[in-house]
Amino acid sequence: MTNAEEKNILTNKDSNIAITSEEEPVLSLLVKPNPKLHVCVNDFTQRCARSLKYFLPGTRISFLKQVSDWLNSPEMQKEENFGTEHKKQKNNRTIFWLSGDAGTGKTIMSSRLIQLEYNHSLIGWHFCSHTNILQNSTVSIIESVSGMISANLPEYDAAISDLDQDELKEAKEKNDSMKVFELLFTKPLNKMAPPTDINGKICPKLIVVDALDEIYEIYLEAFLKIIRDGCSELPPWVKIFITSRRYDIIKKYLFAKVSFTIANICVVWMQHT
Repeated sequence: MTNAEEKNILTNKDSNIAITSEEEPVLSLLVKPNPKLHVCVNDFTQRCARSLKYFLPGTRISFLKQVSDWLNSPEMQKEENFGTEHKKQKNNRTIFWLSGDAGTGKTIMSSRLIQLEYNHSLIGWHFCSHTNILQNSTVSIIESVSGMISANLPEYDAAISDLDQDELKEAKEKNDSMKVFELLFTKPLNKMAPPTDINGKICPKLIVVDALDEIYEIYLEAFLKIIRDGCSELPPWVKIFITSRRYDIIKKYLFAKVSFTIANICVVWMQHT
C-alpha cells in the first residue's frame, strides 16, 4: 500500500486524523483550569513546537493509523464495557505504550498526536523532563492533567462539584499520589456518562504522557503504580498514550498486571487484566 493510499484510509475512513502542512501556526497548549481545583497547569506549547519542527509531513502514517485504530476500537462501543464491572473487561485496551531508545522520535510522535487530536479526542497531556523536577513529581503531573481535563471536558466540572478539598489537601500533604489520582481522576470520570457525538456514538478521550523515563527516580515508582493499578479503574472511554525507553523498572510495573501484544518492534498495546 502506498503512502497516499494509507493517508486516504486514515483521513477518510478511520478517524479525524489528517496530514497538516508545516506552515501551520504554533499550537497553543496553555489552558485555564477550573479555579475550584486550585491546580497549576503546565504550558508545553514551546516543547511541542520544538518537537514538531522535526516531524516530516506525510511520514509515520502507518503508526498513526495504529494509534487511531486503538483509540477508536469497536470494543469501546459495546454496552457491556460500561457497566459497574467495566474495569474487569479484558477487551478494553486503556494504555498504548510507545517505547524506543533515545533519539528514536518518541516525543515527536507524542507532539504529532497532540497536534492531530487537539480539537477531537485530546483532553490532557504532559511532557516529562528530568530538567524540571517541580513538574515531574507524580502529584504535580496528576494535578496538571486534571486541570487540562477541566478546561477541555465541560462535564468534568460537574463531576468534581462535590470534591472534598480537605481530603485532597491531606492527600497532597502526605504525597499520597494514588489518593490524589482517585479524587481527581477515578471518582469524577466514573461519575460521567460516556461522551457521545450527535449520533450517539461513544467518543474516546485521550491523555498523552511523554517520556516516563525522565521522571525522577523518587517519583517514578509511584507513577508506574498508578499506570499499573489506578488506570484499570478508569472508564473505557478514557485512553492513555505513554512513551518511554524500555527501562527494567518500567517493564517490571507495566508487565506485572497488564497483558500486552507487540504491534511492532517499538509499540506495545496494553490492557488491564
